[in-house]
Amino acid sequence: MNRYHESMEHCAPPPELEEQLREAVLSAEPEPQARTAVYRPRGFFRKALLAAVLIVTLTVSAGAVVIANWDAILASRFGEWAASTPMGQAAFQEVYVTSVCDDVTLTVRQALVSEKSVYLVLDYQLPDTVDREAVQRADQSDDDFIYPPEIGYYLTGDFSWADFKAADLKRWHGLDWSDFTSYGDYFLSWNTLQPYRLSNFSHGGSGEVASQGYDPETNTLAYLCSITAKDGDLDFTAQPLTVMVLPPQLSTGGQVTALATHPAILTFQPEAVSQTWTGSLRQDSLYAQVTLSPFAISVKLGDVSAPVPYESIDNLLQATTLVCRDGTTQPVRELATGLTGSTSISQDDGHGSVSFTSQFQDLLDVSQVAAVQVGDIQIPLE
Repeated sequence: MNRYHESMEHCAPPPELEEQLREAVLSAEPEPQARTAVYRPRGFFRKALLAAVLIVTLTVSAGAVVIANWDAILASRFGEWAASTPMGQAAFQEVYVTSVCDDVTLTVRQALVSEKSVYLVLDYQLPDTVDREAVQRADQSDDDFIYPPEIGYYLTGDFSWADFKAADLKRWHGLDWSDFTSYGDYFLSWNTLQPYRLSNFSHGGSGEVASQGYDPETNTLAYLCSITAKDGDLDFTAQPLTVMVLPPQLSTGGQVTALATHPAILTFQPEAVSQTWTGSLRQDSLYAQVTLSPFAISVKLGDVSAPVPYESIDNLLQATTLVCRDGTTQPVRELATGLTGSTSISQDDGHGSVSFTSQFQDLLDVSQVAAVQVGDIQIPLE
């Protein structure tokens, strides 16, 4: 991936290309504006335009054409150069959807999207009753802390704050949002959205919530949130995504206080040009499945009549390598950040399966990857 990045820095597209691409995209996109509790449906024209831009930019320098105005939070996570790569442009979505949930307001500014992964720049505007000075001191302190909120992802279709509040208001009574032992059962199993929760599906997944600071003028906490599905037929772009955000928590002097008295939700439609590759292989009783995107990789290996070659998710990760189209290889462990997975192996005969999902530290140019090697087997991608 570094070789790709370095080579792109030395390529130069025709001087008029950047302006042509910029004009085309800007003329097709309306000015972003805040909207309340709504999501933007996918547009065929927009997706076709993005696909056309991707095809063009794949033939020129990824580092020379900038058509996506990434938020600084996204640029900090993936690097400023990533915004001008074909994979960065194809994944980028201006969202700017706002949901007013009584005294809390959620806004998703921008997103990076693939069928299996979503990164969100999320703003959480606190209630006016919150002590802004105390929150600001904690944000700047080495001793105090603002715990980021618990976040759940739900494949519901369009679900409004009014519907959610009407259904769950009585369930919130008596819950202490600063104590997981109080609200944990509600978050994990008691809420109205629970049947649609991503973790209820076979896809499972991994995610993170990274704090990005507090703005006292707007009384807003900013976060970079991500969710990656591990496998299965899930497609984040196929339906709207509902995000439930529990109250952040302020820890001062060893005392933890919830910064709101209820959850908040927001629904939007993820959009992206497809950049997800899949592969599968069966050799006698051994089978393997791979899903690869610019953001993450998922690998599952199993055997129905012989011992599984790898006993843990870490062993499987260590054995996994990307095979590039130019013949070079890249161990996945050198690209990965974070690791989740599962093992299901019989203690009697060793039959079963092992799987892992890992996010990439940098965006991966999947167009340069021909196959995934796991030990001595190679899984072609398509």
